[in-house]
Amino acid sequence: MRGVKPPPSPADDRGVSVNPVPAAPPEKSATLRDLASALPDFALAVVCLLAWIAPEALTPGVVPWILLTMLVEFVVVHSAPFMGLQLVSDMPAARKLRNVVAIGLFYSVFLLGFSLAFHAWWPFVSFWLLTANRLTVLTFRQGREGRESATLKASWAAGALCYLGGVFLTTLLPLPRLGLDPAFVESLRLTGGGLWIEQPWRVLAFGAFYFATVGFLEATGFRALTPKPAR
Repeated sequence: MRGVKPPPSPADDRGVSVNPVPAAPPEKSATLRDLASALPDFALAVVCLLAWIAPEALTPGVVPWILLTMLVEFVVVHSAPFMGLQLVSDMPAARKLRNVVAIGLFYSVFLLGFSLAFHAWWPFVSFWLLTANRLTVLTFRQGREGRESATLKASWAAGALCYLGGVFLTTLLPLPRLGLDPAFVESLRLTGGGLWIEQPWRVLAFGAFYFATVGFLEATGFRALTPKPAR
């Protein structure tokens, strides 16, 4: 429109015109952190999918490892939020560490049964690695201080819903064997009983679904599960 002048540029205290440089959108950096936090989950989903499609192309023993990983993840879904709440509390650092270790030792009792059943000690290592993976939502959320508790609750809800939903779906739906033919399943020499032992492709499908869904929710900042902050 003619006759309308643009608003004057801001000036400093000496009267010199200053053209401010636009800052990077904070939402973009937050999205990148969310994606970085979700990468381990996406990687685990790919491993589960590959083990289902072409298990012989992977390291021997990957199928039993995934089976045990999904059992350990059940414990992690329960324990990680309690550890996270200790980490974001206002307690002194020494007390936070003591409480986290105490919670970890308590849940390690459940891992003892897994170790005895599979004759392996690495469920304890997997437990702490999976716990660290679940707590990356705190590591990569520096730009959203003050909402750590809400993020932890959303992370717990995502894990619980995806775990229960994944078990339900992969138990009831007819799933193909894909790469797990009868000869390969026999070569696994899985001990014990149950659906996952008799039809191990179901636990691989479950792992692919679980980690992919959790990763997607994490990559989107748990927007579907986190209440919007009041304005």
